[in-house]
Amino acid sequence: MRIRLIPAAVAALLLAAVVAPAPAVGATAASWPQFGHDARLSGANPDERIITRDTVGGLTLDYVAAGPANPVFGGISGSSPAVAGGVAYVGTDQGLLIAWPATGCGADQCDPLWTAPLSNGAFTTPAVAGGLVFVSSAGNAENGLGTLAAFPAAGCGRPSCRPVWTAAVPNTDSSPTVAGGVLYIVANDGRLLAFTASGCGRPTCAPLWTGNLKTSGQGAPAVANGLVYATSAERLVAFAAGGCGRRTCPPVWASRPVDGADTGSGLIQDVGPTVNGDTVYFASVDFQSARTSTIYAMSSSGCAAGQSLDCAPLWVTHPADFDAIQANLTVADGFLYGSTAGLLYAFDAGGCGRAVCGFRWLGNLGTSTGTGASPSVAGGVTYYTQNDGRIGGFDARGCGDLVCGPVFSTVTQPFEAFMTTPAIVNGRLYVAGPAVGGRPTMWVYHLPAGGTHPRR
Repeated sequence: MRIRLIPAAVAALLLAAVVAPAPAVGATAASWPQFGHDARLSGANPDERIITRDTVGGLTLDYVAAGPANPVFGGISGSSPAVAGGVAYVGTDQGLLIAWPATGCGADQCDPLWTAPLSNGAFTTPAVAGGLVFVSSAGNAENGLGTLAAFPAAGCGRPSCRPVWTAAVPNTDSSPTVAGGVLYIVANDGRLLAFTASGCGRPTCAPLWTGNLKTSGQGAPAVANGLVYATSAERLVAFAAGGCGRRTCPPVWASRPVDGADTGSGLIQDVGPTVNGDTVYFASVDFQSARTSTIYAMSSSGCAAGQSLDCAPLWVTHPADFDAIQANLTVADGFLYGSTAGLLYAFDAGGCGRAVCGFRWLGNLGTSTGTGASPSVAGGVTYYTQNDGRIGGFDARGCGDLVCGPVFSTVTQPFEAFMTTPAIVNGRLYVAGPAVGGRPTMWVYHLPAGGTHPRR
């Protein structure tokens, strides 16, 4: 059982949780429906037109959404918001799926529209598709089996909802990815699992098919080009997204093991693939090497048939020595972004014409408290968070220098505040993580009415 403790932040005590009645889920102009925004896990919302590099400096706190109090597991340490249909969904350490009103409730603090109990803590991001919201929870101490659960995205008309269907998933840290009516998820027993997203007509469902990764995986899978890509602890593996007509499918291709995998010092930790056209990216760490992290750019179609299970990268790149990338990469507008303990790195997404490339620029928030969150891009701004409650936004093009400062920076809840990957959609910035008074919270920022506050 994977347990993460988050000390409750020192703050004014929030009001006791009261579940608000759920309005009908309506259509919105855009959505951030799953981890990484889309099935490619790009981490970028190309449709954001309100919060841009010219207006981001005017962001102010719109409201704080708070869940039920729990003095032990009161936080959100791995689940970033999924926003769709006017609702923001987050999973909590205490084992709840929480649905909040995405546009607020007319007050400074908003309570849940509804919640749903899970079998254990949720350290992954929900996914919304086909009128359902999906969330995975960690395995329990007795049998190591986590649960994938599907709930009505609009709720059930009651304060607490039951799942439409569930599936046992060996202890998972993978967020679900939905594409083409199929839900994909990686289990810690070294398998990729594919389910019919609409369910199977029964309360408990079995996978359509599985793929063998050989070693355990933690990152969310990505879907593009007719393939589903998943990372194990030591390599990237690609399967046919439609399966193979059998219960267990072989890979179409796989990368060679990452640096340090042969000695046990190198692995892919909490990182899934990111796809951009004909290239797929992922990162590894090698704790025995000064060059701690390596980013790999692979052809999305693999390599020659005789080498298809040992494909070499097109090129690699690295952050600075001793900096570790342990979260998904993000790609947008020709840049590839990665987050480390104190810095945001920007690389050329197309490489540099050589086997080993450097970084283009880096962003500095002035703190080095660590992050397990991926960057997000929207409106020409690249956002990332630090575990001191800080959110920073950088001009996605850089600043003309090697080191850039933020064009937006704020602190939600200071001190030990785990922050997850931001979601930016429909003129709001959503970020979850810190506990206030033992209650899990989501912080929502917007531009105040009547002014865009352009950057000076």
